[in-house]
Amino acid sequence: MCQGRSEVIGCVERTEIPNIIKRWFRAATIVLSVKCSIEYEGRASSKASSAWRLVIIKEDGTLLIHGPEGRNPINWQPKAYVTVKAKEDKIVIEALRRHPKEILKISVESDADIMIVRLGHGRFLLHGTEKEIVDYIAKNPHVVEAGAQLVSREVSTPHGRIDVVLRASTGDLILVEVKRSTADIDAVYQLNRYVKYYESLGIKVKGVLAAPALSPAAEKALAKLGFKYVKVTPPK
Repeated sequence: MCQGRSEVIGCVERTEIPNIIKRWFRAATIVLSVKCSIEYEGRASSKASSAWRLVIIKEDGTLLIHGPEGRNPINWQPKAYVTVKAKEDKIVIEALRRHPKEILKISVESDADIMIVRLGHGRFLLHGTEKEIVDYIAKNPHVVEAGAQLVSREVSTPHGRIDVVLRASTGDLILVEVKRSTADIDAVYQLNRYVKYYESLGIKVKGVLAAPALSPAAEKALAKLGFKYVKVTPPK
């Protein structure tokens, strides 16, 4: 039986979208099907051309933009302050974070189908932690690179602790950053800080990101920096 926790507003004229977002932001989850283009500026920059997309604005300010394929959003902004700017014929949804400073802009180009949803919190049991992945890699270093051997775990640096340090058959060190779920661009930047630190000491190292999945932004950043991704799922 339906519980009346969703309000299907239906097709809304473009000029009314700002009013609906202002009314429901922080009060419920807002779901829009809309034609839009996207710009992001922050620790990196990206642009997405005009297309029909699914935009989700959660109560804590988290904003996700999905395309027609895959489970990962093409853009997202965690716990942001969301505003809508309407000037002349332009309507732009902005999701702003201050620490780190970054902004995601969605230029609305059409009317939108909108649904308002009041979601709740249920009990959540997590099976498979980051520590379990670290333990698995430590016991099976070959999953990262054939012939690799364990050097240490939880190695302290001025930039944080490296999850796993291995030694390749060539003698080079392998620094492994581990994530228990989809690794995003923050994980790549963290790995890069570890690599740069070791290189500043004159030590030759490789950077590896180990996680069950990888965001598109993280994939691009890894390729640019020359790091490796290894798919590792939490042991059951």
